[in-house]
Amino acid sequence: MVVCAVPTAAEVYRWVDENGEIHFSDIPHENSETVTLPKTQTFSPLTPTTQPAQSAVEAGQDKQADKAAIILYESVDVISPTHNEVLWSTGGTVKVSVSVRPRLRGDHILMIYLDDLLVESLTGNKRDMELTQVFRGEHTLHATVRDANGEVVGRGNSVSFTVKQTSIQNPNKLNLSSISALSRSGLEG
Repeated sequence: MVVCAVPTAAEVYRWVDENGEIHFSDIPHENSETVTLPKTQTFSPLTPTTQPAQSAVEAGQDKQADKAAIILYESVDVISPTHNEVLWSTGGTVKVSVSVRPRLRGDHILMIYLDDLLVESLTGNKRDMELTQVFRGEHTLHATVRDANGEVVGRGNSVSFTVKQTSIQNPNKLNLSSISALSRSGLEG
């Protein structure tokens, strides 16, 4: 931290030399004028407030209460597409299936997110849907369940998948190097 202290009683002088340069000093020079400085700005830091320390037992009870309030569902899993799946020539449409255990309550909403944007809200027993305008590239899909107050009461892991398109120049011929690489990775893993 750099602090510049100027005595409040000191005077500041300004003058222009023979080369036209402006100078300031606390010592008067020939042809100098007194500069009136504005009042110095000051800062008074706030005094931090302290809260009594929470015991480890109380902290543990709070965490358990928070966890019980949040997690009402054993799982909220995207089961289709599968993680790291490559989808070819979908025409921008991707079929999505989600599994929710236990069964979705009547006042809860299943929220589907594609690339962290909400794309579908489902109630009742519907767990399968078609997402449109999902174009080439890598995408991430995840689901949450929210209660009537909008609070998250269930959450699943993210699933990444890739949409690829066959060549426009040769639409009937798939990219053989990609297929062989996929085949090799399937055999190795």
